[in-house]
Amino acid sequence: MPSDAASKGSPVPPKQRMVAFAIGVGDAKPLPFLAGAHNGARGFHAWAVASGYESRLVIDDEAPVTFPRLKAELEAVLAPGSGPIHRMLLYFAGHGLIREAEEGLWLLSDWHKELRAVAVEVLRRRLYMHGIRQIGIFADACRSLPPDVDALDLTADPVLGRGPRKPEGTPALDKFIAAQDGTATFAVPGASPDDDRCLFSGVLLEGLWGTKPSAFSQILPGKITSSSLGKYLTTEVPALSNRYGKKVVPTAVPAFPEGDNYYFGIGPTLSPPEFPPWPPAQELGDVPRQALWLDRLGPEPDELLLNELSLDELSAPKSARDLNLSVKPSVKERLHRLRAPIHFETRAGFAVEGARVAALWTPPDAFALVQHDEARWWRVGERNGFVLTKPVPVLVELADDTYVATTALPDFIGSILCDDCGSSALVYRAVWSDRSASRATVEALGRMERGGLRASDVLDEAVDLRHKKHVDPVLGAVSAYLYDAIGDLDNIRRMAWAYHDNHQAIPYDVALLAQLEAHVGSDGLLRVDIPAVPAREPRTEKEERFSWTHQATPPARAVVAGFWPLLRQGWAFLDDPALATPELLELTSHLTRARFSTLHREGARRLSTLFGLQRQAR
Repeated sequence: MPSDAASKGSPVPPKQRMVAFAIGVGDAKPLPFLAGAHNGARGFHAWAVASGYESRLVIDDEAPVTFPRLKAELEAVLAPGSGPIHRMLLYFAGHGLIREAEEGLWLLSDWHKELRAVAVEVLRRRLYMHGIRQIGIFADACRSLPPDVDALDLTADPVLGRGPRKPEGTPALDKFIAAQDGTATFAVPGASPDDDRCLFSGVLLEGLWGTKPSAFSQILPGKITSSSLGKYLTTEVPALSNRYGKKVVPTAVPAFPEGDNYYFGIGPTLSPPEFPPWPPAQELGDVPRQALWLDRLGPEPDELLLNELSLDELSAPKSARDLNLSVKPSVKERLHRLRAPIHFETRAGFAVEGARVAALWTPPDAFALVQHDEARWWRVGERNGFVLTKPVPVLVELADDTYVATTALPDFIGSILCDDCGSSALVYRAVWSDRSASRATVEALGRMERGGLRASDVLDEAVDLRHKKHVDPVLGAVSAYLYDAIGDLDNIRRMAWAYHDNHQAIPYDVALLAQLEAHVGSDGLLRVDIPAVPAREPRTEKEERFSWTHQATPPARAVVAGFWPLLRQGWAFLDDPALATPELLELTSHLTRARFSTLHREGARRLSTLFGLQRQAR
């Protein structure tokens, strides 16, 4: 194995363009300055250039990294005349957040002024429209989301507009993320800021340059592959963080195809830089404890309190224990206390908690009635037949002039939990099930609120949620976002087929992320064509236990539940005209900050006109 000797580097297949972006944002005021972000980006850029990549270094050492600057840098590389791209690597070091179901956000230099953040997953999908065959994402950023960030109304911005072509399949995706959802990573200080090293990036670069034997493939001698790099990172990063009394568990999802998944071992000969040894923890005694945290928080706060802090408070030089925090009941606690009906005579409807309902809006062939004298309980049915037999789009008009945009489903009662922004939670319960059936959704929404939906492995987490998708369609929708985050289009389509096979409408979010062609039939229902999906080998022990995660599925034509996403984050993906109309996409600016789709009055008015919804007051 190579160590400090000159050695063969990364791939540059003939006539195939390989590009890299090394983005480092150290000065994202009012957050603390991160010298390690600059150093990590410079190091990744140096490796990429030496390995034959066409690389761009985008850091805010002399000029801020703004959205216009980042967009210009990306568009210059993606320009039609510059040639097709086989592989694109995106590296980011700096401050980051996570919210909802794998909605990763990167903060640029002007985030606080613009109240915008890079929508990582939507940016990835926009890159699909440029004919790129492989996309690798390396992110060394915290993934915590203090609740106060939502109050700042950060807009998730994909940076790029629509690409020049419709995606031809899904590019292979490698993802290497420094920290688990809801947690922080940290930097180890050097003698000066120029020597600060973000722990994940430091370990990553030692591997990419070929200086660590454990990064090499055991099957392909002398080569570092997607899989071997992932195993190296998930082993070495936790071990090194433990040396400093921390716990950093990175996520690695390698999916580049075998034979075209090399980061080291073919191409130019590399002469790696000299990496200084990682200092023992006791040698950091002269350095303040806050230097270890990537966010430089000050004395280490309690994990629970950390999740309650705003970004402004994180930058303040005081402990979380010194802050006067008011703790509100969580979504999970409120859902557990929610008193909702077991069934309605129409076998469909809604229970609304936390807000007063003024009216429901439905299509002309459906009706909505208050159940007895309980203004929060509404049954939804069909004018011709009474019992609801098909999905029906519904607007729930709240007394504060916001509107929850949702879907009534046959044989399901939807419980909508509201806060100041609209719907913070939605739980469907089948009319034949008891209250315990919704437990999985309540747990998932509680974890989503805390910014830590995912467990140690996104694949197994998606399987767990998907296992009960027929009991509550929300679980299927959330699972689809997790699969989309790792580029697993086939499993989203397997899920869509399973809904059809189970005689249930496909949640709109699932159909959207599955990139399915759609059309509206003469009966007014939205239908999609699901292509056949081939079988593949299971990737984890849990997948091996459930054949529906890797089996082949046939083509099918199926009904979609509703005409818009259940979750707010889904609206960012509506730029694909296969499923959404341009008029629907225009309503995105009218969404509130609520987790589930909620519109301001003007947006609701336009939505009701678009789909012919009529107001039905109690």
